[in-house]
Amino acid sequence: MRRSTLLIIAVLSLFQSFSWGADKAPVFTQKDFARLILQQFSWSGGLPKEPSDRDYLLILGGKRTFRYEAENAYNKLTDRVTVRDFPRFGAFTGKGWILGVSDTTYSTCTVLLPIAGEYEFKAVIKGNGFVWNIDGKEYPADSKSGDFRETDIAKVKLQAGVVTIKITIPPEGAIDSFSLTAPDYTPIQPFPGWRFREALTAVRLAETAVALTNRYAWLPDAGQAASPKPLAVSEKVVLPPAAAPTTISYLGPFSSATWIRADYRGATLQIPLTVSDAGYYGLIVNVMGEHISGNINDTPFKLSGKPYLDKLNLGLYRLESGDNTLTITLPPVGGIDTVEFNRKSSLPDDFLRLSGVSGPADRLIGAEEAAALLKSIQGSFPIRK
Repeated sequence: MRRSTLLIIAVLSLFQSFSWGADKAPVFTQKDFARLILQQFSWSGGLPKEPSDRDYLLILGGKRTFRYEAENAYNKLTDRVTVRDFPRFGAFTGKGWILGVSDTTYSTCTVLLPIAGEYEFKAVIKGNGFVWNIDGKEYPADSKSGDFRETDIAKVKLQAGVVTIKITIPPEGAIDSFSLTAPDYTPIQPFPGWRFREALTAVRLAETAVALTNRYAWLPDAGQAASPKPLAVSEKVVLPPAAAPTTISYLGPFSSATWIRADYRGATLQIPLTVSDAGYYGLIVNVMGEHISGNINDTPFKLSGKPYLDKLNLGLYRLESGDNTLTITLPPVGGIDTVEFNRKSSLPDDFLRLSGVSGPADRLIGAEEAAALLKSIQGSFPIRK
């Protein structure tokens, strides 16, 4: 009797555990949220038929420089071209390049564009008399060289998804690669990056909402104690031949022992920016020159300066923990003294407050709440196309 009773209890316990498991809602993950973002903002067109995690990250990451190798994109069944893998016309990228025949021939290249936009279309080609047909419009192009040379072709507006390019190749013409380039978008991601297998929490929802609306500048300042000290450029940079340190004082105030001035040739400097914590930093440079340009971790900028040292705001940038690089091009007789940092707060409560998401930070988020927030954002803030 006692054995029968124990058996019944065990069966009932097992049944109850199955029942609880069946009633328990599945966890809404960060990958589920990433899919929802692409659906909500109609960005799924840039996905392949069977997307991988990398495909989602490519669209959400916002980088818009895409290079395609001709030997991978052409139609192997119909195109009257051959693939070569030796440097007959100079250096090439990828595994090889395609070569036309002794008369005019044609190629059809098919590629996948992850993100829509207006792109600068360029190609690395050899030969004169190319015609590129993109979206029904024709663009002639010549390399004006017997070797491979990158050639500007056109500015084209394209939708995300499969792009078909029909190419007229002149006699003995060759193609190494072609590229589409547009300014990058701000990455859409939680502050520490995507963790697709993890559950979506309130703070990760809030951080992604701030990224979607690009409102990092609205976060409160972390304060001077949390920001790196001003960087004296002359102490950190390796100088090119066209630049030298100086202590000239009649061209504006400077705070370093010496500041850097370019000669009549101008100069490009690579300045290391080292921070202990990843975050968003406002950067201010004390520079001299009418036209200042460069990039921060490959994000470009252009500024108009003065004929004397003056503090200019470069804007807000994400700097990763450790080494980052500010590349700056000084015009002839231009100069630079310091780089100043103003770090923005990255505390969970600040993201929650700014996004309007209720806490606590580790509260689990379901699909309905995530979708409701995306809809409210779409109607209230400008979102990338």
